[in-house]
Amino acid sequence: MIFIVYWAALHILFHFKMKKIKGTLTTVEAPQRVKIDTTFRQNKLTYSNYWFLVHMAIIVAIAIITILNYKALPNAIPIKYDLQGHVTSSVPKTYLSVLAINLVQLGIIALLMLVNWSIKSSKQQLTTSNPGQFAAENIQFRRKWSLFTIVTGLLLTILFAFIQISMFVPNLVLLTAISLITPVVIVLGVVWLSLTGRQGGGKIRNQQKDHERSKEQPVNDDDYWKLGFIYFNANDPSLTIEKRYGIGWTINFARPLSWVLLLFIIAIVVISIVLSQ
Repeated sequence: MIFIVYWAALHILFHFKMKKIKGTLTTVEAPQRVKIDTTFRQNKLTYSNYWFLVHMAIIVAIAIITILNYKALPNAIPIKYDLQGHVTSSVPKTYLSVLAINLVQLGIIALLMLVNWSIKSSKQQLTTSNPGQFAAENIQFRRKWSLFTIVTGLLLTILFAFIQISMFVPNLVLLTAISLITPVVIVLGVVWLSLTGRQGGGKIRNQQKDHERSKEQPVNDDDYWKLGFIYFNANDPSLTIEKRYGIGWTINFARPLSWVLLLFIIAIVVISIVLSQ
């Protein structure tokens, strides 16, 4: 929460500073041009959500194994441990308590499938100077993050599977190792993808000389970015769009269905938290 508040304050501060600077610059009234690639959607932008069937198969298999071993489980199911491996919290054994992990897994998979869908359906972004190259880089960018989303889901599924299996086949050393390695691998993946390409797939550093760069400017859509990071455009049919800066995607808050998606995401998180207690 401290990080979120700090991030928001820092962003808003510099947003208004940039608006003030921009207001002092000389502007020339000229028509704005937008270029689109009508074949963009014909490309394979992401990996299929059918890959998540592998994750679901693992979840179902572990759930079946758990049910078959239900009688062998202790009457109190441990759900939290301290650093020494001692149980600090447990819940009475019920079918809901032993299968709660599977329900949380399904919620995570549903959320990741939604992310993968948003990567595919996100609004097309192009530059006026070299739209063909930019489109190719953007496609590669989407495919990388789509693959990362699927792999992340698989790693989390395996992690939760080991947590569930440890209820009737305890192996604290192996469980601790997997619990530490999995988040480290995921974070390193995020860092690597973020450092090897900026938003949209472009290169971090542009080695072109200034005089070689295009004089054309991107479309001015400042009015649609409230506070610089909240996209609100009722004339845009897109539900999702690339963030204006950083890495990731956001929603078009002017579209009612986008609010439904947002509430769906919040519901998944809340339900997962409740089931994990």
